[in-house]
Amino acid sequence: MSGPGGHDYTVDEVARAWLVKLRGGDGDALRDEFDAWLQASAEHREAYRRAEKRMAALAILKTSPRHGTAHAEARRGRVRGWFAWGAAATALALLIIAIGAAGAPLPGQPGGAARAFAAEPIETQRGEIRTFQLADGSSVTLDTDSRLDVAFAKDARSVRLVRGRVRLSVVRGDVPLKIEAGRGGAIANDAEIDLSLDAEGTVVASLRRGAAEVRADGDSGEAKRVEAGSALAYGPGKRLAPVAAPATVIPAGWPAGWADYRSIRLGALVAEANRYAAVPIVIDDSAIAAREVSGRFHISETEAFAERIAMLLDLAVDSQADAIHLSRR
Repeated sequence: MSGPGGHDYTVDEVARAWLVKLRGGDGDALRDEFDAWLQASAEHREAYRRAEKRMAALAILKTSPRHGTAHAEARRGRVRGWFAWGAAATALALLIIAIGAAGAPLPGQPGGAARAFAAEPIETQRGEIRTFQLADGSSVTLDTDSRLDVAFAKDARSVRLVRGRVRLSVVRGDVPLKIEAGRGGAIANDAEIDLSLDAEGTVVASLRRGAAEVRADGDSGEAKRVEAGSALAYGPGKRLAPVAAPATVIPAGWPAGWADYRSIRLGALVAEANRYAAVPIVIDDSAIAAREVSGRFHISETEAFAERIAMLLDLAVDSQADAIHLSRR
């Protein structure tokens, strides 16, 4: 991207601008555009990780002894350091949004997704997140170690989640999309919906946009309408039930490898991160695993995630061949 006077912004400058802008009032509106920029290249993800790491001292982890009142003066010093580059990044962020509003794409924004044909399975390996475009123009994003079977015909649209997690952005069609998962499924048309299927057969359907109906038992079970921003869950032998906090079950930013939590036990957060890990993270102390944390975490980048947690909770990191160990210093 070029700015005034022909200046080309570096990827680190753009990453810092995104970091600031997402924490402003327009963050939610810009989330999809940011996710597209982040997924465009490994360079973008690494630049954003560097920017986030620099700001990590300001992250809110209230249970950490490093962030108590005894360290207020130290925190104020770090805040002053942040403002030095944060003000410039804010100005850049505003410029990026102004240019984007005029129709210019953000740097690195992907032009499209891999093509999936009308009747084929699509799947991802461990640690991989991929987006596919279906024959009808709908898009499918598969999380790590996931599989979706696709079966399209002239007068029918059908997919089946075999394992893992999927985000379906369903375009309007003459017939709705039938989504099977576990013993039940959903029906959607002109909607965006996330579905997850765990090893026990429990399914969570979380609607992000539009309207959809969910059934716990194929075509014979009772159908319930799910509203945007809410979720329904079902499992083997279980009736449909509302999900109290959908964002804690299916984080909105998962297609870019991110998860937002207001409060989660560190052990559960590490378990979520280990879904992407070639080498897992192990917490060597059960008391550490039980600590409650909050924040926005890049859980698909295993080593960077472990480093951030260690820095914020003052833990030791020991990378071995079998695992990345977190322990007390």
